[in-house]
Amino acid sequence: MTKNRINKKKTNAYSIIRFTAFIVFIVVLIFIYYDADKFNTINKVFAKNIEKFSKNYGYSFTKVNINKLINIKPNEIEKNFTKYYGNSIFLIPIKKISKNLHQNKWIKDFTIKSDYKNTINVNIVESIPVGIYFNGEDNLLFDENGKIIDSVNSNYNLYLHLIIFEGSNSLFNANIFFNSLPLLFRNEIIKAFFVNNRRWDVELRNGINIKLPENNILDSFNNYDKFYKNVSNQELAEIEMIDLRIPKQIVIKFKTIK
Repeated sequence: MTKNRINKKKTNAYSIIRFTAFIVFIVVLIFIYYDADKFNTINKVFAKNIEKFSKNYGYSFTKVNINKLINIKPNEIEKNFTKYYGNSIFLIPIKKISKNLHQNKWIKDFTIKSDYKNTINVNIVESIPVGIYFNGEDNLLFDENGKIIDSVNSNYNLYLHLIIFEGSNSLFNANIFFNSLPLLFRNEIIKAFFVNNRRWDVELRNGINIKLPENNILDSFNNYDKFYKNVSNQELAEIEMIDLRIPKQIVIKFKTIK
């Protein structure tokens, strides 16, 4: 009998605790919603007064200055700001605009500064394409970190100087290839094929194909350069392929005479 009374008391105590906790939870929610609504009301009143002050004393946003851009159309940047023309210069949502600009893959970095009068100055550092990656369907521009920037479309002629990379994992190994490449040869190569995830074959602008070894690419290009300087243009025109995979050797395949 005594045990039953004790159990009933415990049950009643737990019920009271649960009920009290529930009431406290409801009260807190009401307070939060009330406080948030009150905060929003204060914000609206504050913003309204700022707008009134700005219009009376010439602090309305009327102009955005953007530095000269190469690959990005100015209106793509301007459209993030023009919708706020006429608003107080102090209330332009810079964080929101910054978030939108971060989504543009052509933008590497940027700064947004207000003169706190009527103008916002935007300075953009553009991503620079270093190569073109062909994925089997599309030609894609990529930057020095191997990050895809954009597809090559009607402006293809602007990027004819870039090397086209083909083959599985060629994009991820392009930077290593660039670092192994003599600077002067960058403009001599049309395509680079990553073969069996191990080594490169390259197609030169003079029509010659070169098979490179897995390692010591720089030495191989230096060997080709020595060879190139000692043959005539006519002789070069007869060459189809040069194999540099064997150290200190050059294997030449001539074009088939028709």
